[in-house]
Amino acid sequence: MRNLIVILGILTAINITFAQDKISIMVKVEGMLNREGHLSLSVFNSQASYMEQPFKSLKFNLADHEGNAFVIEGLPAGEYAIATHHDENNNSEVDFGPMGPIEGYGFSNNPPAFYGPADYEASKFSVSSDTVMTITLN
Repeated sequence: MRNLIVILGILTAINITFAQDKISIMVKVEGMLNREGHLSLSVFNSQASYMEQPFKSLKFNLADHEGNAFVIEGLPAGEYAIATHHDENNNSEVDFGPMGPIEGYGFSNNPPAFYGPADYEASKFSVSSDTVMTITLN
């Protein structure tokens, strides 16, 4: 009986050690010109994966979504950078004109992005609990 209690105690400690609290990030997106298409949010957790392989990616159909707040759930505490794109024509691409992108895009911390995506270092932030941030589309 004593061995059973010890084993249960060890298993409980292991479970607590490996269980990570998950956090949510509410992203308020400012500057959408209309409610057409969808809004994509790509979450990156390293410089190496930035703008190549998102840690988490979400798409929100704007016709079915009220307001400008979008929630990313189930993230472990850590360091992230977020890129967002308002895909007005639902072609899953950033459309360009002669002067650059013609659809809204933005990054966490709202760094300037003139000739390509904002730098990871400028976009990254650390979170340890639920967070609210605002991204203004260019």
